[in-house]
Amino acid sequence: MLLYDFGKRGSRPLYEYLYECLKNDILSGRLPTGTKLPSKRELARDNGISVKTVMNAYEQLVVEGYLISKERRGYFAAQVEAMPEYRPEPTLYPQFYKEDTWLADFTANNTVYERFPFSMWRKVMREVLADQGIELVRRAHFLGVEELRETIADYLYRSRGMKVSPECIIIGAGIEYLYGRLIKLLPPEAVYGVENPGYRKIPRIFEEYGLAWRSVEMDENGINMASLQKSGVKVIHVSPEHHYPLGTVMSATRRQELLCWAAGAPDRYIIEDDYDCEFRYHSRPIPALKSTYLSHRVIYMNTFSKTLAPAIRISYMVLPEPLMVRYVESANFFSNTASSCEQYALARFIREGYFERHLSRMRKYYQNQGELLIRIIKQTALLPTVKVMGGHCGTHLLLKLDTSLTDKEIKEKARQQGINIACLSEFCVEVEPEYENVLVINYSDLEESTLREAVRRLGNIFIQW
Repeated sequence: MLLYDFGKRGSRPLYEYLYECLKNDILSGRLPTGTKLPSKRELARDNGISVKTVMNAYEQLVVEGYLISKERRGYFAAQVEAMPEYRPEPTLYPQFYKEDTWLADFTANNTVYERFPFSMWRKVMREVLADQGIELVRRAHFLGVEELRETIADYLYRSRGMKVSPECIIIGAGIEYLYGRLIKLLPPEAVYGVENPGYRKIPRIFEEYGLAWRSVEMDENGINMASLQKSGVKVIHVSPEHHYPLGTVMSATRRQELLCWAAGAPDRYIIEDDYDCEFRYHSRPIPALKSTYLSHRVIYMNTFSKTLAPAIRISYMVLPEPLMVRYVESANFFSNTASSCEQYALARFIREGYFERHLSRMRKYYQNQGELLIRIIKQTALLPTVKVMGGHCGTHLLLKLDTSLTDKEIKEKARQQGINIACLSEFCVEVEPEYENVLVINYSDLEESTLREAVRRLGNIFIQW
């Protein structure tokens, strides 16, 4: 006789609880191999359950190989190897990833999530759900929703002086995805160039795809042409409108020199990263490299992660026509990775003027934040400030310090004060003396009280020095 306490089954169905009890008895050896089980009627009667409940449990155990059914003889326990008891290995890490908690994280170049235009976005999303209907569940065009590509082409013409066809625009879920598609179009033997100092994610992307890359020096006018010529690279990644982290704006002369370099040999390309170009406070953005007559050598990339929100996951690139032909031939079977609903919503959001009004508000906010931080820094007597650089665009400042501390010591002492800080030297492949003792301070999402306390604590680390 097999009796089980069905009062312990909790919210589980009767047959599922019976199945688990029988399986555990077989695995534990309580029902040895070859043991004949009670008939369905006997087991049902003894435990006060229905015959159907027993039948369902028995059948599931047969399917999984715990029981053998023999016609007219009944059910027998099968030979099953008992699973060894799981004992997790001891580890020094209680979880795989854990974010640190800081008073201020000056390394986080976040958007200000509280200032996202929720009401307008909600309105647009409702309209899209009502108007687009079945289009929202169809497979989207592999280049992206046509309506959004047309809207982006119009926006680029008005804001960046670029005359591009919507057919040369590719929408994707994040810049990293678009880099993956772009790399497949460029010569496999190409050597890639990155700015030094420069945005640290770019060489990591190149390394992820097994590409050869070299650093190219910067100067006060942008990418250093002598260093570029010497490097032997074929594809150079630049951010001419607002370099991160130096904040440099590439001069008109240097732009022409760079475009002539690209035109000087076959298979040379410029990747123009226009990230956060919209946040210029005292003048209009300079026309993009992609807007020039040599634009057939320029690949333009941008994202809505900083201007709207990273969770929307919509980025885009504009390809020269020869590369676009190659992309259409080789990648037309790929599904578009960005949400169709959000693509339609973004198109309407831009077309109806909400996007540019949001940008206008955010420009004022970030400008005020930068000016506030500069005032706080200048008022902090303990901070050995030599020079504050930036504030005319973007959402970060550079702070040159007069100290005998190394960058590593500055970072460690700041961490002890609850401040996460990056030094300019960390963005360098090769560190020049001028890049040492320079802090990179991203301030976009920090409140005034946090900024004041964080700068005060930064000043405290230099008291004994």
